[in-house]
Amino acid sequence: MDRLSAARAFAEHLAAQGRFDPSAIAKLVPAVAATKHPLDTLLLELGLVGEEVLADQFATFLDSPLVEDPAELISGELIETIGFDYLAGVDAIPTETEDQDIGLIMADPVLSDAARLVSFLLDRPVTVMCASRRRIAQALEAWHMNTSDDVVSDVLREPADTLEFDDLDHLKDIANDAPVVRLLSEIVQRAIDMKASDIHVEPYDDSVEVRMRCDGVLLQADSISRDMLAGLSTRLKILARLNIAERRIPQDGRLRMAARGRHVDMRLSILPSVHGETLVLRILDRETVPLRLDALGYSDTAAGTLKRLSGLSNGIVLVTGPTGSGKTTTLYAMLNEIDTRHLKVFTVEDPVEYRIKGITQVQINPAVDLDFARTLRTVLRQDPDVILIGEIRDAETAEIAVRAALTGHLVLSTLHTNSAAGAFSRLVDMGVEPYLLADTVRAVIGQRLLRATCSICHGENSADCTACDGTGYRGRVATYEILEVTPDLLKHARFWENEADIVATAADTGYRALAAHAEDLVAAGVTDRRELARVLTSGAP
Repeated sequence: MDRLSAARAFAEHLAAQGRFDPSAIAKLVPAVAATKHPLDTLLLELGLVGEEVLADQFATFLDSPLVEDPAELISGELIETIGFDYLAGVDAIPTETEDQDIGLIMADPVLSDAARLVSFLLDRPVTVMCASRRRIAQALEAWHMNTSDDVVSDVLREPADTLEFDDLDHLKDIANDAPVVRLLSEIVQRAIDMKASDIHVEPYDDSVEVRMRCDGVLLQADSISRDMLAGLSTRLKILARLNIAERRIPQDGRLRMAARGRHVDMRLSILPSVHGETLVLRILDRETVPLRLDALGYSDTAAGTLKRLSGLSNGIVLVTGPTGSGKTTTLYAMLNEIDTRHLKVFTVEDPVEYRIKGITQVQINPAVDLDFARTLRTVLRQDPDVILIGEIRDAETAEIAVRAALTGHLVLSTLHTNSAAGAFSRLVDMGVEPYLLADTVRAVIGQRLLRATCSICHGENSADCTACDGTGYRGRVATYEILEVTPDLLKHARFWENEADIVATAADTGYRALAAHAEDLVAAGVTDRRELARVLTSGAP
């Protein structure tokens, strides 16, 4: 049976089992014809069936044994005879059956010819067995690391400045091994499936934990062998063009990987800890974070206000809130409202989070003395109309932002404060004169992100809900306050430090505090009071 016929037969089996709609065959067969990818990979990439379900269905379709833990059956002698590199490349594990025959545990037993080739090589019949690709890869990786020599451990114990070229070459070889490449790919693909914003790889004494931040909350995702950490860290450093020999100081970089049929940009942060390097990947995926004000949860009225602010010819518009409250995303959504065909737009960031066509984006680099202040001074000589500053974090940056606003530029930026009204006192603390604030600041937007109640289970009896994985929440929505600087507010220009006076005056002109808007979301059933308490009381992102 050829590849297309075999794929179609298995797809029809899945449809008959109720695992997907028969129309899905129209997606699968062309993909099989156009690529040489394994069948399980194509089915997973197309999102047609889950990995563990798929292994079970392969076993049912072929009337073959399903292996829950391939590591228990692995035969090191057979691996050495057949060749580890080949087996790792096809994700197959050889084993000896009870009657001393050869068994081959496979991730793709339908399209792969591995069983036929192993039977030819050993001149013995081979019994096909089934397991998920992830379980097979993990078992092969563990066997390989446990049976390899101690070079990896020796390299890791050496100070970075004493590593020899051979050691570095060995690190590169480990990082490019199929098990490490596959492990990283699986971690990223799982993060995309979970719609995670961050991946945390955290080493401890006896394990390495992988956690995903989903809707602002960290969730346990996996646990991997400590033996894989060196390869995983080196692989990420290579992709991010960082120094693979350096393990004593933090490093930051950016990389791009293919996952689920598209390219995903990620920001990498590496920090040495007592147990090894801690790795954090921030996923910068525009498909999961639409840069539109309505998609962020802003009402039509509020979105109209932000669009109007985006069209100002000069002044400063700030978005405030704690880390992880979506400030930069809101600013980018505002940038999308600007006519970049007729206006020159710059962003100065650390780092650049989203790549947008039609604007000039600059990433600061303190290592070469390219900090916010120096970059902004240069940008002002580039004839800009609009400047987005990733964050105003010091007096010099604040001074340049005010100067830019005074000289006819629109400046968009973020500030770490607990409220919109607190932005004024924060800037005064940085050394900005109150009268300059009155002349430049046009509006301050305070923002938090709240988990939205699951639209399927509505947060009730959520334990069995697959849509929200039992959490009761699915996705996030912004709760916000928009404080515009009105003529009435300008009367308090000398008293910017008094937040209560600012709020009281602004309330007379229609300003509503963030907490009041959050209560509206609870009343509308968008979120619940438990989530309000978590975010607004603790200040969590």
